[in-house]
Amino acid sequence: MQEFTITISPRLYETDALGHINNATIAAWFEVIRMRFLESLADSNEAHLKSWILASVQIDFIAETFYGFDVTGKVVEASIGNSSFTLHCEMWQQGKQTVRGKAVLVHMDVQSHSPSRVPDHLREKLVAR
Repeated sequence: MQEFTITISPRLYETDALGHINNATIAAWFEVIRMRFLESLADSNEAHLKSWILASVQIDFIAETFYGFDVTGKVVEASIGNSSFTLHCEMWQQGKQTVRGKAVLVHMDVQSHSPSRVPDHLREKLVAR
């Protein structure tokens, strides 16, 4: 898979009393990375983007992330199951990895509120990456 990246510019209000980016903000940034990755696989106006739920998330804080320097968010690995994606993400700042994480997203049928198979066109796009 080709690495997927976005740039995040930290805002002052995202810092905590110690001057580094708050852990809750890091979790929110991972969501932005995940959703932008899914958007990159989707056709415009595709309804399935609202069909994902977060089933599991793990975040490892490796080093502090600071205000004043852009952060590169990456999806470095993505694997697909029957009804889920597992995404491995990283955050880098000034050439140093600061955070890594893993999330499992489940594709849901909005009518039945139960897991549903990941659409074939998304599988194909993931393999093509």
